[in-house]
Amino acid sequence: MRHLRLRQPVLLLAALWFVLYRDHSGLVRVGLLAALLHECGHVAAWLAMTKTLPALSFSLRGIGLDASAARLSRRQTFFLALAGPLTNLLLCGAALGRMQLAASYWGYFFAAANLATGLFNLLPLGDLDGRRMLQSVLP
Repeated sequence: MRHLRLRQPVLLLAALWFVLYRDHSGLVRVGLLAALLHECGHVAAWLAMTKTLPALSFSLRGIGLDASAARLSRRQTFFLALAGPLTNLLLCGAALGRMQLAASYWGYFFAAANLATGLFNLLPLGDLDGRRMLQSVLP
């Protein structure tokens, strides 16, 4: 598949196996789900803007979308970066709304993982979405 790249796949899979094997509470699984849903937000925005599938990269640093495959305007870059955190924050709100009807530990873990993922990615540091958003609005 030409749209999917694994960097150091053996090391990535070994680390993932070890973390999931040692995760007796299930918190890592919920965190990985939040990260995957975050990237789904980026993919949906990419599809809406370019009508093509994006190139995804999986590594120990996380999942990343390669935005260099298309020329995006600053506005499109901003909304592409915003799509991931916005997805997480909307899912957090939906989960908390659902908890009003039927509370569960998993629901609160899911809400917390999405809130943490969304807010963390809004930080203007490194390769995070917040930095891309900031760079797209600065001259």
